Amino acid sequence: MRRGSIHPLVGIALFFGAFGLVYTIFKQPIVLFRNVMFIVLVIAAIYVFYHFIYKRRINKDHTAYLKAVRQSKKLHPQAVRKQKAKSAAPKMKRLPKKRTTTTHLTVIEGKKGKKKNRASF
Repeated sequence: MRRGSIHPLVGIALFFGAFGLVYTIFKQPIVLFRNVMFIVLVIAAIYVFYHFIYKRRINKDHTAYLKAVRQSKKLHPQAVRKQKAKSAAPKMKRLPKKRTTTTHLTVIEGKKGKKKNRASF
């Protein structure tokens, strides 16, 4: 089987889907518009659920962290000023170090085929 080939069932499903879409556009455009609006409303409902309900449950840890940061800033106002002063200084870009090859090292060929006499150890 070739890599770029499509399974026959997938091809048939795509053909019938395209045929149904063209038929609906010419014969019943209001039904098509109603179906598209229904799909848009379902996607909007999923987005609202995710954004307002699910995401807020996940962000409880993050809100606790932000609250701790605010309390820390109230307790240590000088440390916050020092950090701001350091971050205000212009940052210099460091050039990456170039890797140098070690040309002075050589490989020493030894007697690889010779078996060691274990009795001498």
